[in-house]
Amino acid sequence: MQGEAKVSETAVITEWSFLGMPLFIEPHGAGRQWRWLLTCPWLSLVISRGTFNDVIAQVRFSSEYLWSQPWTGDALVKVHDFLMQVFGDHIHLQVSSVDLCADVMGYDFSLANYQQDFVTRARKQSVIYGADAVNLDSRTPSYLRFSSSSSPISCRIYNKTQEIVQKSYKTWFYDLWKQERSGLYAGSWDGESAVWRVEFHFKREFLHNLAVPIESPYDLLNQFQSLWMYAIGSMEGDKDGFPDGWLRYVMPTEDSNRDRWPLHPAWVVLQSAFTEMVEPGLGPVVRQRIREKNLERGLAAIIGYSSTMAAWNGGDYAAPGADLSLTLQWLYEHGQAYLEAKDRDFLAEVRRKQLLYGSEGIE
Repeated sequence: MQGEAKVSETAVITEWSFLGMPLFIEPHGAGRQWRWLLTCPWLSLVISRGTFNDVIAQVRFSSEYLWSQPWTGDALVKVHDFLMQVFGDHIHLQVSSVDLCADVMGYDFSLANYQQDFVTRARKQSVIYGADAVNLDSRTPSYLRFSSSSSPISCRIYNKTQEIVQKSYKTWFYDLWKQERSGLYAGSWDGESAVWRVEFHFKREFLHNLAVPIESPYDLLNQFQSLWMYAIGSMEGDKDGFPDGWLRYVMPTEDSNRDRWPLHPAWVVLQSAFTEMVEPGLGPVVRQRIREKNLERGLAAIIGYSSTMAAWNGGDYAAPGADLSLTLQWLYEHGQAYLEAKDRDFLAEVRRKQLLYGSEGIE
């Protein structure tokens, strides 16, 4: 199948599917170890010959899939069942890495002095200044990093609302944030305020070296709060009376010992994450928001290319009174000729794209 993909220079559909979405095999692998790469909107699966530590495959869940499930355990069981269909029942699952995150509204981390206000065990700190949708020349920090992504544990703090607008386009997070919360921090997102994400990345090296190692992903399901408390500190503090946590956001005082500086209110809020179950997943909403954003971007691309095509054609296509319909008629005539010359069928291409993007049956 990979040979077929190389000849066609595009991903080819395989016999496997996950939750109704077929997997496509890419013409290439993923690095030296992973010879084959299969993808679908919910996950990516890389496969090796098993000559490196007897590891035959690695699967990565997409954020869309994780956030669409009611609970992480549901997401895990469904993937485990799928992997047994591919590799057989007798496979051993092992955690490679895990990301834990919490989103907070009402606090602006760009105002922090990242070298002074964060007490961390990280050896390296960095800050990235990014433009926002209003001020393109902004020198306001929009991304803070503590340790590199290759470290056993690292952290990213970034403006999630800005990242959605400028990069990921995952507007379905808006629906998640707008869900009404109850309890200590009741309320919901107002649709305008900046939302900052605090995200910790734990690699296998860290998970393996814990006092009680986390090897199986099923063991991981009960350790989210413990990992979060290790990273961000517990609300009770350490046994010696000093604040704990791999990373802390503090408020400076005249005390020369930074360990005694009080926690910033934003950090106190974040420490409450993972203490209760999150609301059910947003499966249908996630797919709908992805579809809306893809249609929006696709329309923008088509309009842009059409105006360029009209400019290149000139003549009647750029004359006074010319409109989009004239260029679309040209596109239809020449597009049909192009497809015939390439021996391709438009409807077949549409069906292939529906399977590729998981949009079959969406109205």
